[in-house]
Amino acid sequence: MVNEGIEIDDEELARFVEHVDKDNNGIITFEEWRDFLLLYPHEATIENIYHHWERVCLVDIGEHAVIPHGIAKHVHRSKYFIAGGIAGAASRTATAPLDRLKVILQVQTTHAHIGPALKKIWKEGGILGFFRGNGINVVKVAPESAIKFYAYEMLKNVIGDIKGEDKGDIGTSGRLLAGGMAGAVAQTVIYPLDLVKTRLQTYSCESGKVPKVGTLTKDIWLKEGSRAFYKGLLPSLLGIIPYAGIDLAAYETLKDMSKTYILHHDSEPGPLIQLGCGTISGALGATCVYPLQVIRTRMQAQQANTTDAYKGMADVFRRTFQHEGLRGFYKGLFPNLLKVVPAASITYMVYESMKKSLDLD
Repeated sequence: MVNEGIEIDDEELARFVEHVDKDNNGIITFEEWRDFLLLYPHEATIENIYHHWERVCLVDIGEHAVIPHGIAKHVHRSKYFIAGGIAGAASRTATAPLDRLKVILQVQTTHAHIGPALKKIWKEGGILGFFRGNGINVVKVAPESAIKFYAYEMLKNVIGDIKGEDKGDIGTSGRLLAGGMAGAVAQTVIYPLDLVKTRLQTYSCESGKVPKVGTLTKDIWLKEGSRAFYKGLLPSLLGIIPYAGIDLAAYETLKDMSKTYILHHDSEPGPLIQLGCGTISGALGATCVYPLQVIRTRMQAQQANTTDAYKGMADVFRRTFQHEGLRGFYKGLFPNLLKVVPAASITYMVYESMKKSLDLD
């Protein structure tokens, strides 16, 4: 069948013959071939027949399910969602206390100290106070991570096709572009959840009992309107594009370097090397874009109907610099790195493990 433009191995050919050969005598008779053709399109070329058979006749819903290549390709791609979602949920839960501490420090306009912030969190909710907002955090991060990794893998394919290269050989610039675009897509989709999470984490218990997610979401909608759910989106995108680009590109570049200089192409990097690569890439990306993250968090945390509400991204930048100087843009950087570094490491380690489990390598 090679001359007809079809690539098929011996096993697939055997299954095809078995499907057409109804009496299983090893010979396809004229009657068997005629009956087989009755189910196919008007243009019954060998190639059309085979691909139609591939799409329809190989679907076996019995005990041994066989998925045709055309469908299997999409199932294969969808596994990146599963791998990315599980990786994001696992890493975010493990670092939830550090995320809460980072947000508390970011929204303080006075000189911020870690000790008093920790005491405040403990006083308001005990050990569970460190995990406030983690439920919605996981609901936010799992799809965000899934979308980011899926979009990244697909965009690498697109860039590879444009450059005429394999997705693994698109270079650092291609990885930066794919990572940045993937981060922007994921961030835009889940941004309203991110805003609600920030409001929940910064809600003061002194003003009453911490509201449920549904109640808080409804209050934001009624009091501030639908646009409130996208406050701070611009600095968020300005931050996530270089962060995701640097993070993903640095991780893959470091992993490739470990194969060349440490493993000498003998094997795939193990968990320790994956953790190391994730640590460096996460720290590098987070530090580069942290000022934009502070601006975004302050815009998210402040209600629009207050008298001293920020008028926009430029206003946050001006007032922060005027009252707090350059240090104001790095409040919470240390706990953020304490969170981002293990989070990135855990994410990549779990992601690589899930890729192997789902046969994505």
